[in-house]
Amino acid sequence: MTISQLAAYAGVTVRAVRHYHAKGLLPEPGRDDSGYRRYDAGAVVELIRIRTLAEAGVPLARVQELLAADEDAFAGAVADIDRRLRAEIRDRQRHRERVAQLAAGESLALPPEAVAYLRRLRALGVSERMVRGERDAWIVVAAQLPERMDAFIRSK
Repeated sequence: MTISQLAAYAGVTVRAVRHYHAKGLLPEPGRDDSGYRRYDAGAVVELIRIRTLAEAGVPLARVQELLAADEDAFAGAVADIDRRLRAEIRDRQRHRERVAQLAAGESLALPPEAVAYLRRLRALGVSERMVRGERDAWIVVAAQLPERMDAFIRSK
């Protein structure tokens, strides 16, 4: 197959294929009589491996190392990459939770029990002005008497 067919099949651009050639990640095949590179099925598999590793955030220098690794070393490296990605996902999820707290306002300054209490007030139809007054009071209590917050919440 031609370079454009290879690129299309593997889901990359022709430019990416040439870049991988230049980096030594994908060997350049011989050319046919018309001067075109001709790729076989093995090149498709290698290119998909390269693309998958690169998309996972593996630096190209490390991709080359992994492609040359034996099966056990490759599996271990992939497991390490997976662990790193899972840790990044957990971090991103924590960031999302913090952003959601910022959007909620009071969640940032109050313990979850106080926030739940304010939600109950809203559900009961208490005016937002009164809820904000309660919230502000709870923020002061949480700042001045944090050890007594649980008892105060239970009394409500």
